[in-house]
Amino acid sequence: MNQNNQEKYPYQTDEIDLGKIAKLLKERSWFILGFTGIVTLLGIVYALSLPPSPYVSITSVLSPNQSSVLSLNRFPLTSETSETIFINYLRKLSEKEFQKKVFYENDYLTALNPESEPIDDVEDYVLGFLGSISIEASDEIVDSLLESPYSISMEGSDGKIISRFLNELVVSANSETVNDFINITNQKIAIRLDQVSEERRLLLTGAQNDRLSKILRIKEEDAQKIRELNGLIKRAKYKAKKERLNDIQTLSAAAKLAGSLGIVENNLGQISESKNINLNIEINENADLPEWYLFGEKVLLERVGLLKSRISDDPFIPELVSLNNQIHEIQNNNLLQTLEDRQDDSPFIARVNELDIERVNLESIIPESSGIDAMQLAQPPVARQIPNSRRTIVMISFVVGFVLSIFLALMMYLFKEDDTEPTTKTSR
Repeated sequence: MNQNNQEKYPYQTDEIDLGKIAKLLKERSWFILGFTGIVTLLGIVYALSLPPSPYVSITSVLSPNQSSVLSLNRFPLTSETSETIFINYLRKLSEKEFQKKVFYENDYLTALNPESEPIDDVEDYVLGFLGSISIEASDEIVDSLLESPYSISMEGSDGKIISRFLNELVVSANSETVNDFINITNQKIAIRLDQVSEERRLLLTGAQNDRLSKILRIKEEDAQKIRELNGLIKRAKYKAKKERLNDIQTLSAAAKLAGSLGIVENNLGQISESKNINLNIEINENADLPEWYLFGEKVLLERVGLLKSRISDDPFIPELVSLNNQIHEIQNNNLLQTLEDRQDDSPFIARVNELDIERVNLESIIPESSGIDAMQLAQPPVARQIPNSRRTIVMISFVVGFVLSIFLALMMYLFKEDDTEPTTKTSR
């Protein structure tokens, strides 16, 4: 059967004639070169139609150093750590609204569109520019620090623009984060000042109420004492008046008795002469003698007239002096006058003095951002172009065109041999 096949196709052989193939390829060289050139040219056109390779810019940041933390915590009411500061910084850095703020404030729309070409949707355009921003933690060790830096990267068609934007982004985020802490500190100070003022007001109000209550209590006590003293004075005056009226009655009766007995003049002189002693001693020694006999009608009537003509008995009441002095002392109460004249109770409240000192200290503080950072820049933004595939596309086009041209050349030869086979048989 194999023999029959060989007889039927005498031109076929089991061996590959490399020389013949080489000769064939040489004969088809212009086709191979032309086809390869066309495919390669198409690859070049396609590669040139691709947009330029984008750039990627990368920067790295670390948590702030201890000096920044100490500088921030020098303000009262703050107790931040490097971790809390850095977390706030990263949160600020990743906020789209903040990124858009940096974009618009630095006029990146003009930088990206210098020809001012019309843009259908500016918001989408800006979000597209910001969409490539990536913030990731890395495991690198920078300057023998154990903290892992955070890598911030961004892609764009202009390496200078994206590097400048990243630089302004990390710097602005640092500035705003620090300013946020400063503003929070100012708010805390303002709140504490309000608390100090309110506590001081309550203390002064309480002290004033206590002082007014004490004034009222002292006035009530003094009024009660004065009422009691006035009662004693009234009783003393009443007693003196009753005694004076009794004396008038007694002396009037004695004068009437002396007149009826004819004793008009006093007998004090006669008794003194007879006994040759002092009058006062005589009167005392003869105190048991009746007054009508001792003084006589004339003196007794004179005494009655004096008692009746007396306007006030006060000079004859010894205890009135003491009672009136006590009333005068009460009416001129030094403690009461001091409490009423006091205009400010703060010097007498120790807590108010402490609050005043705290208020002065708080008001003298002006938080500033100098010496404070929310991060450390480990690596400034560096842009590099992402390797493009244009060269690869051209190389692939060349190889594919070359291989495909050889394949087509061989196929064309085979199809040509098939076309000539019947003619060969007929001639035999």
